[in-house]
Amino acid sequence: MPSVFDQAWIYVKLAAVIAMSAFHGLLSRWRRDFEAGRNQRPERFYRAVNEVPTVLLLVILVMVVVKPF
Repeated sequence: MPSVFDQAWIYVKLAAVIAMSAFHGLLSRWRRDFEAGRNQRPERFYRAVNEVPTVLLLVILVMVVVKPF
């Protein structure tokens, strides 16, 4: 019986989880910039990056439920 770590989907999932954690760190830094009045980014930027967690969540979900490879 093959190990879970012999399959590629687990590595894709782990990469997405690490990316989600890194994105969380970026959001924390951007929030501190807002509090200090140092925001340099336009509203459109925040609207675009708002979709990143959704995409990562979908990737993680598909990797866990479907296990495509």
